[in-house]
Amino acid sequence: MKILLTDIVSDTYSNAAGYSLYLVLKNKLKDGEVIQLSFLGASPPSTSFLNSSFGSLIDEMGLDDFLSLVKPAEVTHTQASMLKHYIQGFRSGAKA
Repeated sequence: MKILLTDIVSDTYSNAAGYSLYLVLKNKLKDGEVIQLSFLGASPPSTSFLNSSFGSLIDEMGLDDFLSLVKPAEVTHTQASMLKHYIQGFRSGAKA
């Protein structure tokens, strides 16, 4: 299933927007379906946004399950760098 981030949120910097994404992803992940999350047209995500979306899901389901089910797509170099840095924070045992 492909989801366009900009169809869900108008920004990628606030906790509120991150929480909105969290709710949508959590609902879609109930069926165990892989989600391709397109960042096309979105600004680079802030740590606050990622904590309230990806971070909350990772805390609930574990990093490996999250990474196997949520696949960022159509990311810019800057977006990819921020996502990689954030995930590495979880791998090292601390949020970014």
